[in-house]
Amino acid sequence: MEAVLSGVLTSQGVMGGLVMDDSGRVLVESLPSLFDKDQVAHAALVLAEQEIGLEELTGGVRLAELRFELGKLIVRPIAERSLVLICEHGANLQMLSIALNVAAKKIEKIPLAPAASSAAATAPRELTPPTPSGTGWTFMPLPVQNGKQLLRVSILEKTGGTFWESMEEHISVNRATCRSIWRHSSSNPSKKFILANLKTGVSSNIPLQIIEHDKESLYDGMVVLTLAAAEHLGVKEGDQVTVEVPKGTGLFGWEGI
Repeated sequence: MEAVLSGVLTSQGVMGGLVMDDSGRVLVESLPSLFDKDQVAHAALVLAEQEIGLEELTGGVRLAELRFELGKLIVRPIAERSLVLICEHGANLQMLSIALNVAAKKIEKIPLAPAASSAAATAPRELTPPTPSGTGWTFMPLPVQNGKQLLRVSILEKTGGTFWESMEEHISVNRATCRSIWRHSSSNPSKKFILANLKTGVSSNIPLQIIEHDKESLYDGMVVLTLAAAEHLGVKEGDQVTVEVPKGTGLFGWEGI
């Protein structure tokens, strides 16, 4: 990875750069001494974490640029990593994008971590705490069984204000959990998830709503089902369900819906 980064840094107008993972951990860096690598990574992470809102409107973000008084910061998302460059104002972004694309293809081939054994991949595991990013976002690790992620069920309470909503089948997931599911499935944002009862195997392709405001992370690793959806799947409060993204999810998530 050091060699890949060094190759990009030879581009005209590039002063330095680094490669980081989704939690902001710097994997490799080459920056002039006047730059603090942790501060650069933090700034890039703040920018990268805004991808989720843009993904829903435009599909995956391929390149982001922030301009400052003394230069600009360029972030190229690469799977679960990001290539971050600090450039002079005069750097030609069109020419630089070619070098970034070449570097991205090489970095994609470098494993982020050793592959898990087949036994570990099929065995259930406990939900681990989310990884803090330092910006209010979390990247939520979810339990996995037989290659499918698991969510804990919460059922929407039927009140006067939610009576009609409860009669329709739909589910709600917060952004951190939703992002984890999309990435696990290597998909673009989707408007539906396939949920299956872990005990009976009964499944349903259900419309998805994203919980916009969950600052206290109350819904991490959880899916909120309407009464209609819960009855269809035959699940109750606290049960576990498997979750998948429908196949054929397109740029805006409409195919296969």
